[in-house]
Amino acid sequence: MRSILQKSAALAVIAVFALSASACREEEQGRLLSYEKGVYLGQSDTSLTETQLSELANRTRMQGGY
Repeated sequence: MRSILQKSAALAVIAVFALSASACREEEQGRLLSYEKGVYLGQSDTSLTETQLSELANRTRMQGGY
C-alpha cells in the first residue's frame, strides 16, 4: 500500500512540474506585469518616414470629399 502511495505522489510531483514548466512560454518572459492607470508602459512606436507621411497625407486628402 505504501509503495502505491509513493508512486502516486511521485507521479503527481512530475505532473505538477511538467505543467509548470510548460506554462512558461518564451514569448511571455520579460513581459510587463505592473501597470499604472492611464499610462502606457509598453515600447514606444517607431516614427514614420517622410515617404510614409506623404502617402498618408495623400490618402486623407482623397477621402476628404465624403
